[in-house]
Amino acid sequence: MKNCPSCDFPITQEDAIFCTNCGLSLISERQTSVSERMKVWGGEIRMMTVVFVNFNGFERLMLDHVESEILVHLRECLIDVKEIIQGFDGTANYILPDDRVLGIFGAPKAHPDDTFRAVRSAWQIKEWWIRKKQERSLYNEISIRIGINTGRAFFGTVLKDEAIVTVIGDTINTAARLADMCPSNEIAISDSSHAHIADIVEVEHLGERSVKGRKEKVDIYLLKSVKQESRIMAGSKVPFFGRESELGRLLEIAESIQRKQVRLCSIAGQMGIGKTRLKEEFQKRILPDKRFNVIETHCSVDVPAPYFAFNILFRAYFKINDTDTRETIERKINEVIVRQGLPIVIARGVSHLYITDLKRLRQDEMITINEEIYIAVKNLIQFESRGKPLIMIFEEFNRADTMSQYLITYLISELKNEALMFLMVNASKHFAANIDISVDEINLTPLSQQETVGLIRSLLGDIDDIVVDFVYKSAGGNPLFTIEAIRNTTRSQTLKKVKDRWILVKDQRLPFLDDLYGVVMSTIDSLPGTYRLIIDYASVIGYNFSERMLEKITETDGLRDKLNYLVAEGYIVSARTDGEPTYVFRHNLLKDAAYTILPLRKRKEVHRKIADLFEHLFAEQISDYYEAIAHHYLSCESFGKAADYFKLAGDKARNLYAFEQALRFYNNINIIRRDNREDVSNKLMRDVLLGLADIYDINSDFQKMEKAAIEGLESSIEDTDRDYEIQFMERYGYALTMLSNLKKAEEILHAAVDKCNEDMVDMLSILYVDLGALYQKLYEYEKSILHYNMSWNTARSKEIVKNEIICLYNLARLHGQLGNFEKAFNYLDYAAENLITKEEIRWRLRNLYLTGELKLQIWDLEKAQGLFSECLQMADDIGNFEIYQKSGLKLAYVFALQNNIKMADSYQETVDRKIGFVMLDNLLTEINIIKATIATSKRDVNRAIDFATNALKSAQKLRNKEIEVISHIILSEFIEDDKIFHAELALELAEESKMPPLIAQSLYRMTCIFVEQKDLEKARYYGRKALFIYDDIKQKLENENKKTFGLRPEYAQLLEI
Repeated sequence: MKNCPSCDFPITQEDAIFCTNCGLSLISERQTSVSERMKVWGGEIRMMTVVFVNFNGFERLMLDHVESEILVHLRECLIDVKEIIQGFDGTANYILPDDRVLGIFGAPKAHPDDTFRAVRSAWQIKEWWIRKKQERSLYNEISIRIGINTGRAFFGTVLKDEAIVTVIGDTINTAARLADMCPSNEIAISDSSHAHIADIVEVEHLGERSVKGRKEKVDIYLLKSVKQESRIMAGSKVPFFGRESELGRLLEIAESIQRKQVRLCSIAGQMGIGKTRLKEEFQKRILPDKRFNVIETHCSVDVPAPYFAFNILFRAYFKINDTDTRETIERKINEVIVRQGLPIVIARGVSHLYITDLKRLRQDEMITINEEIYIAVKNLIQFESRGKPLIMIFEEFNRADTMSQYLITYLISELKNEALMFLMVNASKHFAANIDISVDEINLTPLSQQETVGLIRSLLGDIDDIVVDFVYKSAGGNPLFTIEAIRNTTRSQTLKKVKDRWILVKDQRLPFLDDLYGVVMSTIDSLPGTYRLIIDYASVIGYNFSERMLEKITETDGLRDKLNYLVAEGYIVSARTDGEPTYVFRHNLLKDAAYTILPLRKRKEVHRKIADLFEHLFAEQISDYYEAIAHHYLSCESFGKAADYFKLAGDKARNLYAFEQALRFYNNINIIRRDNREDVSNKLMRDVLLGLADIYDINSDFQKMEKAAIEGLESSIEDTDRDYEIQFMERYGYALTMLSNLKKAEEILHAAVDKCNEDMVDMLSILYVDLGALYQKLYEYEKSILHYNMSWNTARSKEIVKNEIICLYNLARLHGQLGNFEKAFNYLDYAAENLITKEEIRWRLRNLYLTGELKLQIWDLEKAQGLFSECLQMADDIGNFEIYQKSGLKLAYVFALQNNIKMADSYQETVDRKIGFVMLDNLLTEINIIKATIATSKRDVNRAIDFATNALKSAQKLRNKEIEVISHIILSEFIEDDKIFHAELALELAEESKMPPLIAQSLYRMTCIFVEQKDLEKARYYGRKALFIYDDIKQKLENENKKTFGLRPEYAQLLEI
């Protein structure tokens, strides 16, 4: 007993030629020369053209001549005919004793012009026979008759005892009958063959004849001449019909961008309606116009990766190949950036699209990566659009990943005054609704009957009106359906050509048009076998595929030519021709349909091979393919490897801030572990849980963060893995802090510190920061300052500069909240002078902004304004959205304080127009409270109340006491009925927080209320307390800062009271 080489299933029958489990052919490849598809399936129904060559008269000659001599002549003739057929790459077999040769075109090797090859071979056989008869008078008594027919037939093995390859079917029988009926020394072809080559042959129409073995008559032609060239190999695009107005509109939009105005255009409509064709016609018209620069990318991918559309786009722009090393990629990007005279920082942003750091990053590091991507892409596109008006085309945009969509939204907002056109094929309505410019929507509808007539006539020529009605009713004006209806009806002889005019033979339904799947399958089925095999394998690779990958899997000769043919015939689209040729399925459903009909076990085998090829072919850029490799390993049920790559894909997505995708990848691992626990190690699950905890932290989902941390902690303890145990204790303690379970958090964090050894400097530094934040929430500020300093000293001992800077900023912010402004300045000055280099722009920017905030609090408005102006420009240059927003609003606030309302409004409008990478809850809360203070300064009552109310709700959720207090103070100014309520609540919260500046502000507000009520006793009571705190703060300041602090309006008013 033997086993199947594919699935290892036991084969009990010795004479079995198929595996009963997976269907694999068990015949050795040495036994047969069938096509690759038949090697897999054992046999297949193929579209083929069959040539029968009958010799008539040799039997009569044998009566008058020596039989052996006549047999020699017969053998010579049969060999010559066979060689002619093989010369056109057909397959030839002798049929003895009938003195016939059977020629097959389309199996085992197929060509797109098989019918033309068959006709050419038959014509050459006829010319050969004429010469032969002239050479030997013996042959004058012999004649040949040739019959040609095109259709579907079975090609494969049918006998158990021998692996004999044969063809069976009505197509072969009809060709044989045509040869029998044909006049001597002529070639008879059926209408099914004639339909394929009508424009390259001359024929005599014999009309319909009855054929033995068939119920229906066959329309027969005699071949009179053949042109020398085939029209098929060049490919034939269907003429462009019925979209002239839409094309004109696209061209008008393109012309309009020369006026420095960004335009967004969307092409929408059902499948087959002509979206991609309209785009291609637009490209055909616009590409020769040297005034424009056109670039295209596509968004179709099985498992979307963050920024996939831009990854593909810039591969061509920077000529990045799949085999390039990290160093080569960086060099190519740098060379282009330098050559174009752009800031080198742009190169770093572009590099993030191809080189992803998978280590755990802090939130600010993740945001920095994405902001660098945003600013790099913006500057590159701006540069290109200023050279020439730029048209950017995004194919299948409905499949674009979330990060690509966010980035495009940002680009449209930032580049409104550039010569730029975005053309989206299949953009969703949801995306269009979130764009702040008007969208030019081109909604393609079915062709009119008149337009359909033009399309049909372009394909068939002269047609009967009944044919038009039939096709139009069948296809409903959908161009793809119309084309397939014509192909199907001509193949099935529902339409026939009679005297150069197409007529409807029978009125019947075309059931394949009832759904898209049927249409697509009809399209695929019309392909010759070798081309169909390419589609099969490509569908397993994915929606997009490289020539190199396909070459390794199929081992097909002349692959480039075959791919070019599939492009010309509209099955696939060439996405990139330089470097690494890449292709995309023209219709996603075409890929899905081809993939679905492949046997499951064979699919798994191919998926495994593809995954292995990705690992080896693209080892240098494997991070670009984590998602694809995970998909292929999952599809072949190699669950352990799939889990490994899903984890890498999740880490990559997390660090690119694509949390939705990251969660999906991590969740795939959870599903694999649930169903196949042994395939996912505990260590891998702990890594996943750390990734999840980090995402939940950034999303402020602290309950889920707590749950993930507990699960990871339990696993670490079970496996006695101390490193992971400490990491999960840190995450657990931080989550508890944010959930205000402070007692438990303190216990966990201190226990984690005790477990650390002296080498765990980085973790110790983080734990001390966590404890500093914990004691801040407990209002135990001395302990908080102590632990921030411990974190600083720990980081400094090992020169972990980033951690040092973070600690110094934490200390500066805390001392500012406590009114110790000089200490805050000292920490910031130390960081600026000793730790932050000139190249570290983002750290320097944050330092300047924090200094500006302190200057504003001590009322040094001139310096604050200068610092915020510098921050605004710097933030815009490097794409730091948070500081851009806050600096712009702080400038608006400063101008509002100075009663320069025009400038205040200008800055606020500038900020409001800015679309950033991400808007987190805490940032939104800060922005709302700054806007509330601006509105208060401008005495804009409604806006002040709205912003303060929104800020208050968010602050309560985030447990931010400082913003809660300021919100209540503002509300107390404008809500008359609840004035005292909000003021008292502000004071209560301020005293609870133990922050002197907040307490003073709350006391001042109480003072103002009682002054308004003319209750001077209470006003003086609260006023003296407020003044005492302000004096204490003032006394701690240096002389110059004392002067500005004394200018605070509330301080001067309190002195008067």
